[in-house]
Amino acid sequence: MPLQVIGIRHGEVHNPKEVIYSGLPGYGLSEKGRGQAAAVAEALRDAPIAALYASPLERAVETASFIAERTGAEIVEDVRLHEWLHWAQWAGMTWDELRTEGREAWDRYTTDPGSVTSGESLDELADRMDDWLGDVVRDHTDGVVVAVTHLEPLRAILLRKLGRPAGHLFQLQISQCEVVRLHPQADATPVGPDALSGPTGGRV
Repeated sequence: MPLQVIGIRHGEVHNPKEVIYSGLPGYGLSEKGRGQAAAVAEALRDAPIAALYASPLERAVETASFIAERTGAEIVEDVRLHEWLHWAQWAGMTWDELRTEGREAWDRYTTDPGSVTSGESLDELADRMDDWLGDVVRDHTDGVVVAVTHLEPLRAILLRKLGRPAGHLFQLQISQCEVVRLHPQADATPVGPDALSGPTGGRV
């Protein structure tokens, strides 16, 4: 089948203290998150997977491991799929602390995400995702390439591919373990795992 590249947001994280975990270590999947990962892995079990990439963060690698176990694909970690580095300034804060200690930066992010520069701008995030996608399209001619990553990287690359402005960032809603198409035609509408189907009538 012609090359398809899909992005998957990792599953729900075990986070009992409800902190912003960003790039912090030790944040793997919750029981619900493991169920979500198992479901998307089952939906992809018959896919002609050409490659399986993951952000190096634990929650993404763990999600990808379910897909690897179900499909036999080997996980390739790629730092370009990492969470948006802008979030690192808030790592370890609770959401209540963010609204007080980080209020000014949070307000900039929520009102004009294209203007933030701390850690990494939205354009820089899109650049690294675009660089990864360009390499994938260069290196693979057919089959399905899967990327397990995070919400903001998926939003950033979709905005770029769809030609939409930074202000539309929050219009793109992608839940845990939802799938979006990145190539050949980007689509910001999440595709439920059960709806993924290949040209022969099987799953993607």
